[in-house]
Order: sequence, then structure tokens, then C-alpha cells
Amino acid sequence: MQAQTLIVEKRTETGKGAANRLRRQGKLPVNFYGKKIGSLPVVVPVKEMESILKQEGENTIIKVRLADQEYSAVFREVQRHPLTRKLTHVDLYQISLEDKLRVEVPLVVTGEAKGVKAGGILQQVLRHLEVEGLPTDLPENIVVDVSDLDLGEHITVAELKLSSDLEVLSDQETVVVSVMAVRMAEAETETETETEKLEAETTAPEAEPES
Repeated sequence: MQAQTLIVEKRTETGKGAANRLRRQGKLPVNFYGKKIGSLPVVVPVKEMESILKQEGENTIIKVRLADQEYSAVFREVQRHPLTRKLTHVDLYQISLEDKLRVEVPLVVTGEAKGVKAGGILQQVLRHLEVEGLPTDLPENIVVDVSDLDLGEHITVAELKLSSDLEVLSDQETVVVSVMAVRMAEAETETETETEKLEAETTAPEAEPES
């Protein structure tokens, strides 16, 4: 993980009204917290935060500079407006490079499976892997090559090629990706749909009698 530097300033005002005023000024309210610093409300230009997220993504280590102090940090939460997708709030967690972290790393599938070439359907069951390791050992993503995967075959967590510096916390037997015949995939989808309908009917509240 490469560390970019984000320069932040302390916020003197907090609350919804103050946060909205900052956003109108092109600034982003950020909650910066950790063992050494407690909880600090800070602010940063939206463009700078967007630039780092666009280049590095959320699963990265950054340097946070506050006054004459510099800290290592990771993203804990990134909030966006549901319609415009503009940043509205970010939580940054101050870390020590000597302490292990538990994170969820994205799984990226690559290659064209043999089974897909034979007419099957590739299904990615697991999209993130929970691991623990030192911040500098944590990958931005984990690549899963499915080129040799044939019809009816799958890859489990235990079969992933990972660095020995990482401890996998996800269940080793969990299926990451599989290749299914079209009929089998359709049958599975129909079964899931019927199950969802049955659950909806079972949990639906009874109509109240009119008074």
C-alpha cells in the first residue's frame, strides 16, 4: 500500500448546520479518531479527498497531516449522497504500522473459465475476504484466476494464493467462485426466488380490522 498525504484542519463548529455550510464551501467534514488522538472533528477540501479515493480506493493507508503532526490512517467509513454520489462524510481511523489490522479485502476475478467457454455460467459467491495483518502487508485486492475452472468446479477460500504474512479469518471452506451449467444455475435462481416469496408471505403482517 502506498501512502498519500492528506492535509486536514480542525473543525471549530460541529453539528448538521455547520457540516452543511462546509459542504457548500467545497469542504468535507471528517471524523478522525484513534487510540492516540481520541476523536477529532476535522475538515478537508472535497477535491483532495476525492482525488485520493479515485487513485487509491478505500482500502489503503494514507498519511494525515494535522498542524505539525503526521499520522498513518485508514478509511473506516465513506458516506455519499444516494442520488448525486457526492461525498458527504468520511471516518478516518488513526493506526500504528506496528499493530495488526482486521480488514475486508476485495476479491477480483480474472481470466475466462474453461467452463464458461463450454457454455457454463460463472458465479462469484464471495466478494470480500476478511484477513488480519500488519498495515504494510495488506493488499489492495486479491486476484482470483479462474482460467482453469471447468463446469461443476469451484474455488474455496482455502485454495486462494495469499501471502504468508496474512491470516485469513473467513471460513476456509467458503466457496469464492464456481462454474455451473446453465440449467443448474437457472434452477438455483428459481429456488432462491421461491424461498424469498415464501419468507415474504410468512413474515407479512396481518391486516388490522377496520374500527
